[in-house]
Amino acid sequence: MKLEPFHLYLEAFGLLWQKCTQNSISEVEDAVGHRASDPQLARELIEPYREMLEVCGDISLPESPLFQRIFRQDGLDSRLFQPLFMAYYSPTDSRPPLEQMRAGLRERGVRRFLAAALDDEADDAQADSLSEEELLKRIHQEAVTPEGRAAILEIALFPETYVAQLAELLEQIAGKIEPVIQKHRDKFRYAEEFFAAPGLDTRMRDRVHLRVPEDTIVFPSLSAFNFALMYQLPGSEKPYFVLGILFCGVDLFSQAQLSGQQIAGRLKLLGDSTKLEILRILSEGPAYQTELAKRLKLTTPTVSHHMSLLTQGNFITDEVRDNRIYYHLNPEGVDELSENLRRYLGLC
Repeated sequence: MKLEPFHLYLEAFGLLWQKCTQNSISEVEDAVGHRASDPQLARELIEPYREMLEVCGDISLPESPLFQRIFRQDGLDSRLFQPLFMAYYSPTDSRPPLEQMRAGLRERGVRRFLAAALDDEADDAQADSLSEEELLKRIHQEAVTPEGRAAILEIALFPETYVAQLAELLEQIAGKIEPVIQKHRDKFRYAEEFFAAPGLDTRMRDRVHLRVPEDTIVFPSLSAFNFALMYQLPGSEKPYFVLGILFCGVDLFSQAQLSGQQIAGRLKLLGDSTKLEILRILSEGPAYQTELAKRLKLTTPTVSHHMSLLTQGNFITDEVRDNRIYYHLNPEGVDELSENLRRYLGLC
């Protein structure tokens, strides 16, 4: 893994994602504070994100299919700016977002956006072999509400318009947050120290529950302080990994002693029959998202939602292999819950 300096437009993308998907900053602080091994440091690492939100308070999201909630028939929702960005933007390309995303559209057409909007786990060659007509047919077969399907088709029909809209918004956010990033440049030392210490692979797996390929290019992020994102552009030899700075500074998963509230939260996860069945399947061996979706007869976004919660509960870990994320059962997480429950009930 190669650690890069911070990337301004990835920071802008991270903040845009946070503005669209996060709860209030106080709710985020409470959630992180209850899980972090060092709550005080966690609060310090949240501060740049808080300041970025404040300086971008006057930036409102356009009335656009890119930023409206796209609901699937199972109730999950997403925003389409993410697949558009991930299909055409490379952080190692020095060109401005609009220039390089337009170039990506000319080179690859809207197939990459459609495949990303479908959350396709196929490898690049297979995804590129599908025609736009085939991808559009799959979109009509997906469990997306008519409004969501209309939004995807609108962007596919007028991609230049929406690429320009997204690029303009990223430029606005980047201009606002750059002084905040410069003010907090010292926070990136946590990423440098994290990568310099021995046993990086093991610590990365413990911190983000993901086995990251050795050739991955990693960008630390202040705006993405509490999430991690991996993607790979078609034709790119190496995947990109946006790593929230919080994961570099504190451990959110490994706690010697869980509170009663934390124990109840993890038991609630196991009380859901679908999540319990996922763990049973993973006890047989690792599986990737589409494979699980087929076995469970669910959509891939629904499975992704379950996997995110199970990861937060310390029940699974991830591994990127052949451009797919494979999920593994984490026996240590099961043991941790069992031991804490016995302790809480006074049985040991």
